[in-house]
Amino acid sequence: MKINAHIPTQTYGYIEIQDLPDDPKVVQDMYNKYAEKPIQLTQTIGGKRVEAFVGGFINYDDISHTYTNDQGDVYLSGSKYASSFEKPFDSQMIAGNVAQKAGIDTDLVLQMWEMKRDISNGFGTAIHLAMELYGKYNHLADAVGKDYSLHDHPIIKRAVESFYASHPNAALYEPMVVDHKRKLAGQIDRLSGSDTDGYYVEDFKTNAVLDKAKLDGYWKQLSFYASILEAGGKTVNGLRIHHWNGGEWTTHEHAVDEIRL
Repeated sequence: MKINAHIPTQTYGYIEIQDLPDDPKVVQDMYNKYAEKPIQLTQTIGGKRVEAFVGGFINYDDISHTYTNDQGDVYLSGSKYASSFEKPFDSQMIAGNVAQKAGIDTDLVLQMWEMKRDISNGFGTAIHLAMELYGKYNHLADAVGKDYSLHDHPIIKRAVESFYASHPNAALYEPMVVDHKRKLAGQIDRLSGSDTDGYYVEDFKTNAVLDKAKLDGYWKQLSFYASILEAGGKTVNGLRIHHWNGGEWTTHEHAVDEIRL
């Protein structure tokens, strides 16, 4: 089996190397030759075999975030589909302009942006996991005698409690969806509904500002997942983005758009 590797070479920039052998050592050496930061692979490239909510089975590698079938074909993911509509961000050029005006080194600007990006990504991941933790395991609270599913940190706890105060936790979290015919795959943050009533494809966002441009990109990604669900025989009623701004949740709804492949 051959695999593809996306190797980050600068902030918001990467190179793609195709048809690498399915050998973690080879991939790791190639990654560390070009990447900003070295890595140590701890599991076999190719990932684990996962049964999807629709579409049967898929091999998912959570290090490279790739989906492959048993023949080694790499499937298009929702994030890759949505990012194909985005205008590339030339961080090197823009950082250079900022640095020149400020009279500082360009690398300092890039390092500052990278750290800010990492903070945003880390916070978003924490909120996503906290919502999933409560949604999946809150039903065990009575049996265990304590609600371990509610995170103790006050900021995270407030976000979780305020969301579930007005939303039922009867939903699926991170269900895998696959379309083998079109070679599409991905995981949905939250899927609410039922086969009888239809489903809503949902996502949690923690952007400081959630403008129309950001929402348009998110609708494309959620429509991608909805298209896979519909190909699998499910009815999708619509899309929802739940946005946490640090103080309250705002829910945005949208119809399913036709995806362009």
